[in-house]
Amino acid sequence: MVLQALLLTAVAIAVGNNMGVIAGPAAGSRILRRTTISALAIAGLSLGYLLEGWKFLGGVSLPRNAMEVSFTLAIIILVMLTVSGFVTSITQVFVGIYIGYLLTYGFEAMGEILKILGFWCVTFLSSVIVAFLFVKLIASRKTGMISSLLALKLASIVMVFITAYTLGANTIGFVVAFAGQSAGDLFTVALTISGIIVGVLVIRGRRGVAKLGSGFYGLRYTSSVAPYVSTLILTEIGTQFSIPLPMSISIFSGMLGTALAMRLRLISRRRVATYIMLSWVLPLILSIMLSYITFKVLYLGRIL
Repeated sequence: MVLQALLLTAVAIAVGNNMGVIAGPAAGSRILRRTTISALAIAGLSLGYLLEGWKFLGGVSLPRNAMEVSFTLAIIILVMLTVSGFVTSITQVFVGIYIGYLLTYGFEAMGEILKILGFWCVTFLSSVIVAFLFVKLIASRKTGMISSLLALKLASIVMVFITAYTLGANTIGFVVAFAGQSAGDLFTVALTISGIIVGVLVIRGRRGVAKLGSGFYGLRYTSSVAPYVSTLILTEIGTQFSIPLPMSISIFSGMLGTALAMRLRLISRRRVATYIMLSWVLPLILSIMLSYITFKVLYLGRIL
C-alpha cells in the first residue's frame, strides 16, 4: 500500500504542477473560464491515460523498494518546485532519479536515457518552429473561421482537451509504468484517476499557470492556440515511440515561437534564461544528485 499511496500523491502533484502546461495559454488569454479548463483537464488526462498510458509499461525496471525511494524523492522535489511556482515535469524528475540510480548500480539503460534527452532537445527547437509557422500561417489569412471569437474559443477548448489527453498518455502513463503497476489493475486505475482529480481541483498549480499564461508576455486569443498545436503534435509523437516528454518544455518553447512570430520584443532574455535554468536544468541536476547520493548511501548500508 505504500507504493500505491506514493503513486497517488505523485500523480496529484504532477498534475497540479503541470496545470500550467494545460491551462497556461488559455488562462493567459482569458478565452476560457477556469471551471471549463478544469473539466477539460480532468476529462483529457483521464482518457489519455486510459487509452494510451499502457505504451510505457516495461520501460523502466526497478526493485520495489527502489521504486518507493524514487517516488519519495520525486514527490519532495516536485513539492518544492510547485510551491515555488516553477512548472517542471515529473517525467524530467523521474528520468533524473533513474539516471542517479543507474550511476549507482550500472549503466545498462544509459543508451535509452541518452535517446530520451536527445528527443527533449529536438522537441525544444521543433516546438519553437512549429508555433512560429502556425502563427505566421494564421496571420496571413485575413478572413476565415479562425478570425471569429467563437471559433477561437472552440479551438481553445479542443486544444486544452487534447493537450491534457497527451499529458495523460505520456506523463501519467510513464509515472504508472515507473511504479511497475499493471495496466489492467482496476485499483491502480482508480488511484490514478483520483490523483488526476486532486491535482486539477486541489493543487491546481496557480503560480505555474500564471507563469506560462502571461508571465513572459501577454497572450492574444489567436496566439493562445499556437503553443498547444506544437505541444500536442510533438508529445503524441513521443508517446507513439514510448519516449516520455516533459510537456513544459514543449509548451514554453511553443510560446517563444509564438512571440517571435508576433515580433514581440518585450520578452526579457534574462527572464527566459533564468526560467529555463530553474525549471529544467536545475531540477534535472538536482534529481540526479539526490538520487545518486540516496541510492549510494542505501547501497553502502546494504539497505538496497
